[in-house]
Amino acid sequence: MHPHTGPGGTVWWTADAYVQLAAARARMEAEAEAAARARAAEQARRAAAARAAAAERCLEDALQRAQERQAEQERLAAFLEHAAIDAHLWPAFTQLLRSASGKPVEYGVQSPAHGNGLLVYSRPRPGRAFTLAGVVCPDPQALAQWPAELTILVPGQTWLARIQAAARTPLKVAVLNPITKQCSFLRITAQPPDPTTPSAGHASSSPRTAPPAAPRPRVRTSCPPRWPPTRTSHTPQ
Repeated sequence: MHPHTGPGGTVWWTADAYVQLAAARARMEAEAEAAARARAAEQARRAAAARAAAAERCLEDALQRAQERQAEQERLAAFLEHAAIDAHLWPAFTQLLRSASGKPVEYGVQSPAHGNGLLVYSRPRPGRAFTLAGVVCPDPQALAQWPAELTILVPGQTWLARIQAAARTPLKVAVLNPITKQCSFLRITAQPPDPTTPSAGHASSSPRTAPPAAPRPRVRTSCPPRWPPTRTSHTPQ
C-alpha cells in the first residue's frame, strides 16, 4: 500500500494494482484515439486520391472528345465548305440532328450520288444495323429523282429556299438551325417546271416572265423528333 494525496490534501491509500490498471486504461485510450486519427487520415487520403483520379479522367475524356471533334471537322472540311456551315457551329448542328433523330447517329461520307451531300445513318434499336436516314445539304440538281422517304437536312432558311425552288418530287426536309437551336420538319410538294424556260436545243422567242409563286410548304411545328430511315442498309466504316 502507498499513500496518495488527493484534493484538499487528503491522503488516500491506493493499491499498486489499481495504479497499474489506471495506467493501462490510459494507454488503451491513447492508442484507440491514435488509431482513430490514423483511420481518419487514411480515409481522407483515399478520398483525395479518388477525387484527383476522377478529375484526371474527366480531363482525359474532355481532351479525347476535343480531339475527336477536331478529327471530325478535318474529315468534313470539304463538306463544311460545300454547305457553308461554320465549323464552330457544327457541334450545335450535330446535337440538334441527334435530338431530332432520337436514335444513335453516325456520319458517312460526302456522296456524289446524293448531290455531294453528307450521308447520315441511324440505328433504330441496339443490335440493329445502321441505315441511311438522311442527307445533309445536297445540291438542288440532285433532287429530280430524290427518294420520297429520304430526309434532307439543312442548316437554315437559305438552304431551305434552294431546296424548295428545285423540288421536282415531294420532299421531306428537316431545318436544323444551330444558331437559334431550333428545328422544324416540312413536307415540300413538287414545283411545276417553269413554262418560260426553253427546252434543250430550242431557244424561246417569247419574252420570259416571272414564274408563278411557289406554294408554301406545310410546316409541322410539333412533330415527333425523328425521321424514318430508308430500307437501304449500310454499316459505316
